[in-house]
Amino acid sequence: MATLETPMGLSLLICDSVIEDKHTGKKSLVGLFDRIQTQNLPCVHPGMAVFVSITGGRGEYPCEIICRHQNGNTLAFEAKGKVVLRDPRQVVDLVFRLNGIRFPELGLYWVTFQVDEVPIMMRPLQVRKREQKEPTETPPDEAAGG
Repeated sequence: MATLETPMGLSLLICDSVIEDKHTGKKSLVGLFDRIQTQNLPCVHPGMAVFVSITGGRGEYPCEIICRHQNGNTLAFEAKGKVVLRDPRQVVDLVFRLNGIRFPELGLYWVTFQVDEVPIMMRPLQVRKREQKEPTETPPDEAAGG
């Protein structure tokens, strides 16, 4: 471990994108979601962002975001990085931008954030079959404008 202080997770969110204001450093999370609906398998999601906030550590740590099906065998994605915490009171935000994510099967996936190979936070992400809508028939009177 980088130090004796293990960071603590504050937030783990999945969204379409994260926008950062260059003047203020404030972040806006756009399109938060916890499920993906698909017609076909494998489902390929064009792009998403995973937003993580941590605090409580001191030093440089390897970190990783992992998304695995609940069966434990199917890995959807993983991304590695490093995080530096200068002070245990500091809050550090991390953004993992992911493109072309492949979900080979339906069901529950767990998105896990770990620091120094220790899981800090996790959240569920559902991949579901999109229900086909029944075509609605227009009564003959309405179709004719009458």
